[in-house]
Amino acid sequence: MQVTFVDSVQGHQTDRVREVAERLRKARPDLGVTVVEGEPARAMLTHHKLNFGPAVVIDGRLEYVGIPRWRFLQERIAQVAAAVPNPRSSVPPTPPTPPKPAAPPAVAKPASAPAAATKPASPGADG
Repeated sequence: MQVTFVDSVQGHQTDRVREVAERLRKARPDLGVTVVEGEPARAMLTHHKLNFGPAVVIDGRLEYVGIPRWRFLQERIAQVAAAVPNPRSSVPPTPPTPPKPAAPPAVAKPASAPAAATKPASPGADG
């Protein structure tokens, strides 16, 4: 699992971003923890449709704008690991739809010949 801390474009809370990232590295060495600062941070924030930061991205998905409390971060990491949708999200992620099996080819029915609509000749008509 990859946790990325994205610094703000103004350098707001840079020390806090680094502090929480380092604390997470020590507490959870099984996680990949990175801090993105400077111009790469601006590009990453733009990608997630944010003008400012900081932000926390877990496995490529924006989870927090700002730096959350330590307990909240720990809980959300556990939820992502267990594939639990974010309870604070307004739009839950849509699971991939399984491909539908192909329908069997339709069997063509033999066409029946239309009944001949012939009119009997009138007895008094000489044609």
